[in-house]
Amino acid sequence: MQLTPTEAKARAARILAALQPTVTQWTTAVLDQAVLHLADTGRPFGMNDIRLIAPEDECRKAGLYFAALTGHDALHPNEPQLLRKVGEEPSINPKAHGKKVNVYLLTRAGRKFIKDRQAARTEQRRAA
Repeated sequence: MQLTPTEAKARAARILAALQPTVTQWTTAVLDQAVLHLADTGRPFGMNDIRLIAPEDECRKAGLYFAALTGHDALHPNEPQLLRKVGEEPSINPKAHGKKVNVYLLTRAGRKFIKDRQAARTEQRRAA
């Protein structure tokens, strides 16, 4: 059975929502820090850049992390876009065999979202 584009998008959103809990707070903290660092260069960044600076365990879950930030506007249409896709490049991961990976820019709303999330983690540690 062929899904309509709307049905396919809804199915993808459900799958992402179900997988998102597999991204631990530790992975999110590592990737938040990496994304802010890469965004501070002013250049577009993507999975290849993450792969160069983040531990392998976190890299395996970075796709879900990026999907959550780029899909934020699709899942919550009244919220601002957090990551903006600006292109593609071949993956440097040998297992990907040159598959294309997305390249992004972090928006102001995305920077605020990550900074707020970092502040919430800090506050949670202080309260513990």
